Amino acid sequence: MKRVFGVIGLMGGILVLVGIFTPWITASFWRITVGSSAWDCITEPASETYCYLAFAGGIVAIVGTLCALAIPRVKLPWGILATGGILAIAGSAWAFIDISSDIEAYSDILSYGYGLYLTLIGGILSLAGVLGLFSRTTHGRDIEQNTREAAERTKRGE
Repeated sequence: MKRVFGVIGLMGGILVLVGIFTPWITASFWRITVGSSAWDCITEPASETYCYLAFAGGIVAIVGTLCALAIPRVKLPWGILATGGILAIAGSAWAFIDISSDIEAYSDILSYGYGLYLTLIGGILSLAGVLGLFSRTTHGRDIEQNTREAAERTKRGE
């Protein structure tokens, strides 16, 4: 069950990175639509901190998930995954707040891009992947119950 949640966390981290490279804000005029992604913002000289925050969140979530899948019994990688999800959510939420003033002022041509939504959803999925830390079941049975039954079978010589 932990692997399922780990895969959910990995999908979230990947979705965050896809969102970083897709438009966070779009401008439409005369049937032409252009967008600006978080990566565009990161590579600009005067960049916004929330873009770095979301990007770091995606990287941290992926690293945390890969470590959690490799060693699922250790709690630290699950904490790293949670940190990545929180960073991605914080970065995208901050971007929503910052961009909203521009969109309100120029609502006829500006709108939120789908990349911002992807980043937020990816952060939420990454955070949902941490539920694997609390997963104590294997095929619907409690791990402690499985251990007790195995110890009893060993004592009986089965």
